[in-house]
Amino acid sequence: MDKNGIYIAGSDMNAGKTTFSLGLVSWLEEHQEGGASFMKPMGQKTTLVDGESVGEDTFLVNTSLGLDIPPEYTAPFTMSSGHSETFLADGQPSDIEKKILKAYRYLRSTSDVVVVEGTGHPGVGSVFNLCNASVAGLMNIPVLLVLNAGIGKTIDRFTLCSSLFHDRDIPLLGVVINKVLESKLEKVRKYLDPWFAERGIPVFGYIPYVKSFAEPSIGMLGRELGVETLISWKKDKDVPVEGFIAGFGSSGEIIADIESSPESALLLSSRRHEVVDAIVARKLSGSLSEGPGAIVLCGKPNENESYIADACNKLDIPLYRSLKSAGDSVSILNRRIFKIEPGESVKISEIVRTVKDNVDIERMLECLQSSEHIQKKTADKPMTRLKSWVSRVFNRQ
Repeated sequence: MDKNGIYIAGSDMNAGKTTFSLGLVSWLEEHQEGGASFMKPMGQKTTLVDGESVGEDTFLVNTSLGLDIPPEYTAPFTMSSGHSETFLADGQPSDIEKKILKAYRYLRSTSDVVVVEGTGHPGVGSVFNLCNASVAGLMNIPVLLVLNAGIGKTIDRFTLCSSLFHDRDIPLLGVVINKVLESKLEKVRKYLDPWFAERGIPVFGYIPYVKSFAEPSIGMLGRELGVETLISWKKDKDVPVEGFIAGFGSSGEIIADIESSPESALLLSSRRHEVVDAIVARKLSGSLSEGPGAIVLCGKPNENESYIADACNKLDIPLYRSLKSAGDSVSILNRRIFKIEPGESVKISEIVRTVKDNVDIERMLECLQSSEHIQKKTADKPMTRLKSWVSRVFNRQ
């Protein structure tokens, strides 16, 4: 088994594989003489970069950490629309495994450790006969499973997801528990630590839930809502917006929301000038010292609103326009799950720090070096149970 590769699998689509990989690769780059590389063999989502389609997650990790890995090695295959039907109909493309192995071997030759991110839950890719467990087996590397925090649901998801790897004798290196609410950390650890210890599965860390990691930036809001017009803002300055406030209540209620979440963008109907007036008055009086992060006026422009742009400009509040209504805008955003983007340097730095502070990566690497023992242990358990059952049956006869 190759001890220089780690396969990061997740219990669900949004378990946190990419954010964990960001922190892990960053740590390895700092502590491994030969550095680290990153790949996602079976991608699902792509983005356009300089007119070319590249994997979203691989572009994020490689760009954020400055890895400079060619796309054909960091993202050898993307499960684009129509690929499943073509593969089931005539077995094409027939060289998926070859591309994945070629990419892995190249990265293995250029770095000390290759971090390989899986796709979705462990069963994703089965239509190509390459679920997560099959890909890890193809590369002959152990698996680390990222699980969403809880107690019963975490154990249930672990049991379900780990079975695919056990069935293929893929060594399980351990687990990381992600998105743990701070108020429940001690309770979660109290029950999960002994449960996993009893089964010989190392828990390398508990990563806290940080709300801002899942909050959309102004760029994300703009793309989702078709925001094209920057009405008022100093264009050479960043707009560090995290999340949004739905401006549907009274002026007092909306201002209270701004006070509790001053970094968020306020989505406000363009007809509600009274809310803007209240915000301006509170800002000038000094009773609203922070926020909103931006204002997005939703709907068609109204007459006599030029004063709003002037006021926001003087108060350093970024002001945008979306032609979608406030109701439609909020509905669109509530249906979306937002992920980190390469340009969000502050958020990425915080993610990297959070992973490093809460995961024992040194212990993980120590376990990786002794992973034959883990492989033997996980592979032997089903056979041991079978022998025990056979023995009991024959002893009763």
